[in-house]
Amino acid sequence: MHFMNRTEEKTVREHIAWSYANLACAHSAIQSGAKKYNRITYMIRAKLNKGLTSGAMSRCSLFDDERVKYDYPMSCCYCGAIDDLHMDHLLPKSRGGWNSSDNLVWACKSCNSSKRDRDVLRRLHMAEIELNVSPANV
Repeated sequence: MHFMNRTEEKTVREHIAWSYANLACAHSAIQSGAKKYNRITYMIRAKLNKGLTSGAMSRCSLFDDERVKYDYPMSCCYCGAIDDLHMDHLLPKSRGGWNSSDNLVWACKSCNSSKRDRDVLRRLHMAEIELNVSPANV
């Protein structure tokens, strides 16, 4: 596996991307309570660095990232579960959604997986069909 080090950075963009990716790596380790970096934290750093360097991803303000934690209760917005929570894009990035707190909610792993790349309205419609519930009764 190849890890970029400071001597390989060629542009200011690459330097900023690498620094930002390192911060995300550290943040992930701290949030998970890890005593040292692990495979997941290194994957986060590598993917974020690649995305930022190529322009496929963009940086956003730290305030925007953290605001979600305070604006919404710590439970799945779809089913109310409080375990195994992840951030979910209401409008998926693959469908033009953005990385901002206005488009992010808490979702448990099960709901997030079942939603896949559908927007929240399509997800709710599918849930109505599965439960055989009409929208008027919800």
